[in-house]
Amino acid sequence: MRKRYLLVKAICERPLSLQLFEAALISSVRGLFGDFGLARIDPKIVRFDASSLEAVIACNGERAEDLQAAIGLISDTAQSKMGALTLRVSGTIKGLSRKEHF
Repeated sequence: MRKRYLLVKAICERPLSLQLFEAALISSVRGLFGDFGLARIDPKIVRFDASSLEAVIACNGERAEDLQAAIGLISDTAQSKMGALTLRVSGTIKGLSRKEHF
């Protein structure tokens, strides 16, 4: 099974931790696609930079568009309002960093 990697930028009012970001991501995917969809998409946070609020997320290559939809619907965390944007999608992590410095 091939993977796709997404470079995601979070926009948040307060500092954001990996745990809060992961909880918001899982909640959004589960809310949109249910538990079965979550298992099929299989999102995994590969890297998270709290200072720039950027993350690299791996997922099932056939479900990358579904993950992008769920990322676009992230609206809050347990502590504050939050949004997220998908900046780039690639088949490799190296491909994400070619034009964006991570």
